[in-house]
Amino acid sequence: MTPFTLAYGGSMNYEFKYKNTAFELFKLYFFFLYSSLAGIVNIIFTVAMIVLIYSKWNVATGLLRVVLVIAVLFFVLFQPVIMYNKARVNAKELKELSLEFGDIGIAIEVEGKREYIDWKKIRAGKRFPQMLIIFTDNTNGYILTKRIVGDNYKKVFDDIIERIKR
Repeated sequence: MTPFTLAYGGSMNYEFKYKNTAFELFKLYFFFLYSSLAGIVNIIFTVAMIVLIYSKWNVATGLLRVVLVIAVLFFVLFQPVIMYNKARVNAKELKELSLEFGDIGIAIEVEGKREYIDWKKIRAGKRFPQMLIIFTDNTNGYILTKRIVGDNYKKVFDDIIERIKR
């Protein structure tokens, strides 16, 4: 494929062949959860339960103590474990893919099938720490991480976001 020209002039072509890991999917789930209203409710509930434990521990019965500890552990321990298990299952279903970014769009190849998406059809790009999600519609997209892109990931992410904004 002929190299595309990216936003900053010159012939620049980004191509990545990868398969996302369970931990990368877990981080994505975690970022999405804790940047939503549900995540805010989780944080408020956890803090409230810790305050309640601290203030009422001496007068609480054994059963109430167990309930309070389980309530705190749900958001601090159980929920992340459940999220990671979901990520592990989903990661097993992922196929290795190749993404090539250029001036006119993105070329995607999975199991020998190639598809092209024009930049105008890309809905959005969302950055998280060391991660970029490129949304092709409201719910689907491609995950790029520092592991995939390398140490120059900030510049690559900036270039891709710039192309999406045009």
